[in-house]
Amino acid sequence: MPRITLTKTLLAGAMAAGFAVSAQADYPSANIEMVVGYSAGGGSDVLARSLAPHIEEALGEGTRIAVINRPGGGGEIGFTAVADANPDGYTIGIINVPSILNPMIERSPSYDLDSFQLLANVVTEPGAVVVPANSPHNSLEEWMAHVEANPGSVSVGNSGGGGAMHTALIRFLRASDLSVNHIPFAGGAPSRAALLGSHVDASVMGISEAGPLHNDGELKILGVMAAERIDLVPDVPTMGEVGTEIVAGSYRGLMAPAGLPDEVRDALVDAVAQAVQSDAFLASADDRLLLVDYMAPDEYAALIDETYTEMSAIWDEDPWAE
Repeated sequence: MPRITLTKTLLAGAMAAGFAVSAQADYPSANIEMVVGYSAGGGSDVLARSLAPHIEEALGEGTRIAVINRPGGGGEIGFTAVADANPDGYTIGIINVPSILNPMIERSPSYDLDSFQLLANVVTEPGAVVVPANSPHNSLEEWMAHVEANPGSVSVGNSGGGGAMHTALIRFLRASDLSVNHIPFAGGAPSRAALLGSHVDASVMGISEAGPLHNDGELKILGVMAAERIDLVPDVPTMGEVGTEIVAGSYRGLMAPAGLPDEVRDALVDAVAQAVQSDAFLASADDRLLLVDYMAPDEYAALIDETYTEMSAIWDEDPWAE
């Protein structure tokens, strides 16, 4: 099981330390890129664009953060871009758990968890089973009965093969003894568009992506993969309420390349903490149905290690790669 290294850089001698402190004394002095490994409009992108202005404010006047979308590979292209960036504090990225773990379980990507410096978990987002507004199914029980009667033929989309919502779907199907026709997309936005256009029969989406459309009557959420009902969509039952005990989804936060100078790391960790807990961001998060769940780097690291163990066990029993 990989272990997360929170601090990897040791400065060799007083001269090197002095140079590093001097070089970073005015951080940030240039624009920062925030890499999102998914297409614009998805849950990770919404989080990035909602949070970036508040991190700018926390880092100080004149700071600018540009959100860069690098979709593909269930987030792997974006994760790799962050891992390969210079550890100078000018490249950070959205981390999505378990999506970042799944390539390491399936194969050997060019990064591992020691490639990253965690900054914080920001949002915990349960998955939801969602159908078009004109679907004949108005309850999860009805939809599950339809899937059971048509094994392997009901098309279900999500934001990418091997991603958090795909593996949430797998966990739901295993717990329910059901099978579907999985249709992966290159991010939450195209997956949502396919569902809105009734090009797929259903989708597993994050609650922040599906919630506003459910509340506006554009889509129907049949069930949420959470331990308790979500206040933002109080009419939607949990999976446990219909007999399928499953809690699944994604943890979205921020990371940087490993090896940041201590001063830069501390500045970023502090700025993210201030941003996430600011009244302005919390109000914005409420508007966007983002379920804020701040975790500092060490707490986030422990959660990721635990999730890696869980996902590895699922892979051993039922590999999800297609």
